[in-house]
Amino acid sequence: MSSERRPLAAAFLIALAFAQPTLAEKAPPTDPATLKATGEPQACISNRANVSSKPAGQSVLMFRTGANSWFRNDLRARCPSLRDDLILVFRSTGSQYCELDTFDVVDPFSRINFGVCSLGKFTPVEVPKGTRF
Repeated sequence: MSSERRPLAAAFLIALAFAQPTLAEKAPPTDPATLKATGEPQACISNRANVSSKPAGQSVLMFRTGANSWFRNDLRARCPSLRDDLILVFRSTGSQYCELDTFDVVDPFSRINFGVCSLGKFTPVEVPKGTRF
């Protein structure tokens, strides 16, 4: 190896050594079924206050309402097209998301619809800080 490349190779190895712990620290996604329920399943939740949803597999959506309230929605059936890079377009009427409401899974760029899925019951759950879905 030429003497010009040695400092560059050494700098790369040092950077890799420091990056290694960071890569190892990233926790795997949490299985939503393992989250502790904090109440009974309910048929509906409000969709008025700052509600966001996130897929957590092909049969679960996680809903965050307000500052730190979470609900696990066990879909009525698998929704194989659920992915983080697609958007969910809900077909709910009124001020609530309810069991049996449907949503479309849509590509945000091409607007291709990948299917329609149906909501199940909403179970309030405790989501520890740092949880990934």
